[in-house]
Amino acid sequence: MTDWPHLLAGLPAGARVVVRCPSGRRLADVLTACFERHLVCVPLSPRATDAELTELAARVDASAVLDGPTAKARALPGDPGHPEAEGLAYIMFTSGSTGRPKGVKIGRDALLGNALKTADLHRFGPDRPHGTCLPLFHCNAIVMSLTGAHATGTPLVLSHPFDAFGYFKELDAAGARTASIAPALLHDLVEANPPWPDGLDYLITAAAPLTSDLARRFHDRYGPRLRQGYGLTEAVNFSFVMPSLDSTGFREQYVDRQPPVGLPLPGTELRLEDGEVQLRTPDRMRGYWADPEATACAFTDDGWLRTGDMGELRDGFLVLRGRRDDRVNRGGEKYHPGEIEQRWRARGLDTRFAAVAVAEPALGQDFGLVAEDAGTARLRAVYEGGFPRPLAVDGGGYATTETGKPRRSLMGRRLAALRDSGPRYEDLIGYAVTAARALIGSPHRPATAQAGHVHQQALALVAAFPDAAPVAGTPRSAAHDSLDALVSGWPEFAAGTATGEELMQRHRGLWRRLMTEWPMGSYPDLAARTLEAAGLLTGRVLEVGSGVGNTTERIAHLVDGEFVWSDRLPELVARGRWPGTGAVLDLDREPPEGLGTFDTVVATNVVHCVADKPATLRRLHDLLTPGGRLVLAEGSSPTNGQGAPWALDFLFGLFDGWWDRGGFRTRWEWLALMESAGLHRTGFSALRAGPYDLGGVVWASRPDR
Repeated sequence: MTDWPHLLAGLPAGARVVVRCPSGRRLADVLTACFERHLVCVPLSPRATDAELTELAARVDASAVLDGPTAKARALPGDPGHPEAEGLAYIMFTSGSTGRPKGVKIGRDALLGNALKTADLHRFGPDRPHGTCLPLFHCNAIVMSLTGAHATGTPLVLSHPFDAFGYFKELDAAGARTASIAPALLHDLVEANPPWPDGLDYLITAAAPLTSDLARRFHDRYGPRLRQGYGLTEAVNFSFVMPSLDSTGFREQYVDRQPPVGLPLPGTELRLEDGEVQLRTPDRMRGYWADPEATACAFTDDGWLRTGDMGELRDGFLVLRGRRDDRVNRGGEKYHPGEIEQRWRARGLDTRFAAVAVAEPALGQDFGLVAEDAGTARLRAVYEGGFPRPLAVDGGGYATTETGKPRRSLMGRRLAALRDSGPRYEDLIGYAVTAARALIGSPHRPATAQAGHVHQQALALVAAFPDAAPVAGTPRSAAHDSLDALVSGWPEFAAGTATGEELMQRHRGLWRRLMTEWPMGSYPDLAARTLEAAGLLTGRVLEVGSGVGNTTERIAHLVDGEFVWSDRLPELVARGRWPGTGAVLDLDREPPEGLGTFDTVVATNVVHCVADKPATLRRLHDLLTPGGRLVLAEGSSPTNGQGAPWALDFLFGLFDGWWDRGGFRTRWEWLALMESAGLHRTGFSALRAGPYDLGGVVWASRPDR
């Protein structure tokens, strides 16, 4: 080890220096020293792991590493004369929000070109200090704030980590005239509402999309003193910046509509190709380090940079509509996340959230929503507000890059969605109504409370769907056969001389088919998709109420850890044939001693059959490790806003645990019960069949503490 100034002094021009230091004055000194000595700096986040540092240092063939708060220096045997390094100032590794980080090669000429244009735009100078709270290992702070200030003799105020009151206090003390920020920090600033610094003209926001709601809240507190810009590392930071606007113009552009990102910098040209923003500018990267294929893909044949961002012109300003790869391709129709979010925001969702694409077998993709501390009531308002309706919703797990950009692809991969067939369910309604009419018109009147319940549910179904009829040509299912079994056995069931179980047992294998085939088979399918997508099949996993194994068979072989499946009936546990350990667990009783706690607990169409649902959910809460998740796959009744019952409500009234314990609940009831049991970060994946909501999967987590 040696001191970093001494090590840098001994390196020839072009040598690559990997720097992993916290943002602050020392990092600024290191970056400036590298630039003045014509060294190629490779700045990394201090959150980068040792393995990532080692891997990236090898990729760029580094000659030195400066590491830690004191920038401890160590030499590496890298070749300083690498031909790709000539004339470079930085190799900036992208955030990885869309895939494996790529090393963006930024030349000294492009760096100074963009920095000086931006400095001129904001009138940097010795008498106009500039401040930033953004980390100096990202492009925005390096190019505009550090290099722009250094090249123009502008005093630079560095404030990191971010504290709203502290930032404004430092800007005020230094007499700063401009300062940078990102939307994620702007949100915190608006919430804290510190007094505006004397002399500060405006804030410059970039690095992530600004929402109209956040712009409105900023304007309500501080007026129109905000200018949004747009750029990307491949274009060496800023390519567009909004002019200063008065209050009327600010409301028209930022508040009433999607905030624009501005006008192009001098020398920057824009074109829109199939909605994609493409740029031609001298301030652009020289390509990706040691990746000619990725470099070729980044540019068109005629030399324009593909940004991957979608946009349009409005009143002469560029308005972004999300990333091309982030668009939701729903059955061939493509929707931009920003437009979806605007609609959801209008339904009262005012926390940080993101629209994401979720894989769905029927349509390819469907809408997903990931929010931060949104609460069930607001999630319900978004879901029930109509199109676009999120099929999968997570009330936690909002993920961003270090600059606040939502990691949509990552969040979308953590969710699962499944649509059921609308026409097939319509046929089932028609067939069930036909069966219900047969019961209602039968001369055999109910002689038991259970038969009376089935009769009442049949009346409710016919009342909800008076004109329903089977759809010709629709495949039969186990549900059709089970309805036939109910109609043929109704005289005995109505009289109380045969139980529902006995009616089913007259048809060999029918009960198992009913519980594992469509439509009941859709619930374990969605449960398994949800568990796998969210990474919930690692560690200790408990399935309660395994029954005939409709979920067990889908997940047992996927569990990476200890799997325990269970049922309340010892005879079902004894004949279990799945990997893992079987246990007797009755949800109406305390769990057996020694069962332990689990990282994931899952149940499919089981918990609605317990006698005391709040007590059961409290027991399941206690079976979770801190941070563990409870996942319930449950049907729903009613299935729409008009109170229409689930098509098989009256059929399942044949069985104890259904007719006498309330049957299916809505997801909103389940989520409320989960929250009452002490769980949080609720979410769900809805199973829909056309206009009908058939329930699906709900989940929540035990707090870490």
